[in-house]
Amino acid sequence: MRIIKESWVFRVILIAIMLIAIEIPPIAVKFAIYYSPTNQLAVYGFMTLFICLMLAIIWWARHTYRFYNQLGAPAGIKVRWIIGGYLAIIVGMDVLSFLNQMIYHQTETANNAALGSMLGHNQIITVVFMFSAVILSPIAEEFIFRGTLTNMFFKRDNIWPKAILSGIIFSTGHMSTNPISFLIYAYMGFILALVYLKTSDLRNSIAVHMINNAIAMYVLFAQIS
Repeated sequence: MRIIKESWVFRVILIAIMLIAIEIPPIAVKFAIYYSPTNQLAVYGFMTLFICLMLAIIWWARHTYRFYNQLGAPAGIKVRWIIGGYLAIIVGMDVLSFLNQMIYHQTETANNAALGSMLGHNQIITVVFMFSAVILSPIAEEFIFRGTLTNMFFKRDNIWPKAILSGIIFSTGHMSTNPISFLIYAYMGFILALVYLKTSDLRNSIAVHMINNAIAMYVLFAQIS
């Protein structure tokens, strides 16, 4: 079985399945939004399903990450890398967002617009979705796009190819309508991968991701309040 898991084809297929899997939980949120005007019980049911799916994906991705992990035991929390990584994301994404607005006249990415559309319909949906965006999604995505993906491909010391691949695949999981909006998420994934690979501890990239998402969700929520 280990030989099969070490197959290049198997790894590609596994990552593809994970990319599909992480897109499934939001479908439950859309159903909850659809039923929210008329059926609160359905809202509770679909949001419970949403949380269960996210937890299942986290468990699966963590298990897979531990199998492929090349970096060994976690090296510890690095506050400077967390702060530096977040600042690098903010500066780079601000520059790219400015170019996106200047060239394509887009004030926000399609992905942010989709996230904003999930908020404000129902209090339960809004609270659960924001909790997931700030806590569950960063954990799941870091286990998939950093922990699993970067350890599956290239040798341990090939940090730059790993980070570039992580950024590109990470961006494919986010809605983009032009090359710059694609680059916005690719850049974010690239920085998160560098934080993980340079610190040898996935908790550092998870922390950066959580901080970024928390501020992004606050901004989106403020816009609909």
